[in-house]
Amino acid sequence: MDLYNITGFLIHRTDVKLTNYFTKQLKPYKVTPEQWSIISCLNIDKAMTQKELAEAIDRDQTTVVRMIHSLERKGMVRRIVHDQDKRSHYLYLSSKGQEVKGKLLLTVKNAHDYVTRGLEHDELNQLKMILDKLYRNVQED
Repeated sequence: MDLYNITGFLIHRTDVKLTNYFTKQLKPYKVTPEQWSIISCLNIDKAMTQKELAEAIDRDQTTVVRMIHSLERKGMVRRIVHDQDKRSHYLYLSSKGQEVKGKLLLTVKNAHDYVTRGLEHDELNQLKMILDKLYRNVQED
């Protein structure tokens, strides 16, 4: 089978290019695409647990803990011990994290618009539906 007819290869090839482009867009803010996924989910005034965050960004908890530590060191995330489960933490954006999130929203929108240029609204919706179907096909694997 020809490599360029394998869906997984085509998705991976595209993902690598998209990730590299997005990394360059976020670099001035000293944030990685993975860290952006956390920042985008968290708020300054509403708590989220590490488990909820891991589920929201579809990452294992160990990876999320490492990313949280990095964002804590940058002063963007606050962790507060869960009042009922001392092993768990409530996560919030710090005021610095909220400020960075506000600045990044336009950058992320512009990056999205750039990589999806040339796609009609219906094509973009269809792409999202197809990618979601593929994701669900392998979600349990």
